[in-house]
Amino acid sequence: MAHDGSLASQVEAWIVTQIEALAPFADRNVEAFAGSTEKMGEKLIAEMMAGKGSPFVVVMFEGDRPIPLEEGAQAYEPIYGIYVLVQNARPGVARMGETVGATTTYGTNGIRDLLRNALHDKSPDLGANGFYTDQTTFRGVRVVFQRTDMFVMRAELIVRETIAAA
Repeated sequence: MAHDGSLASQVEAWIVTQIEALAPFADRNVEAFAGSTEKMGEKLIAEMMAGKGSPFVVVMFEGDRPIPLEEGAQAYEPIYGIYVLVQNARPGVARMGETVGATTTYGTNGIRDLLRNALHDKSPDLGANGFYTDQTTFRGVRVVFQRTDMFVMRAELIVRETIAAA
């Protein structure tokens, strides 16, 4: 899907590409959040998962905070939420995952490690509207919804933006 060229949209697309390169997410649905008619809870999750495989990942810009620099200039720390929705055919695998033969099913613990390693301390090298991206900071992950047959995790990534050199 084409986007508006904003730095936040570019970063969302970069995050999607980084996650798609990870083995458990290859050939899966990883996308920037397209919006929803539901506000929260199981209805939102059901709408998001409709027609999607598991795992399913949604990435979205959630806001930012200014960082004061010298002489009144500012950098920004945009926050990107990465939501991982996983359905498990075998209850109990949601947290620790399992390996059976050559097949690994990742749980929350393994997905956390994969996302952190793929996204922390990277340099996306993107720019728009007078700003460019600097280093990324993976600020952790937490389970925001869990049942015995599925879970939703939210990872937080900061992609610092600084003023482009003149």
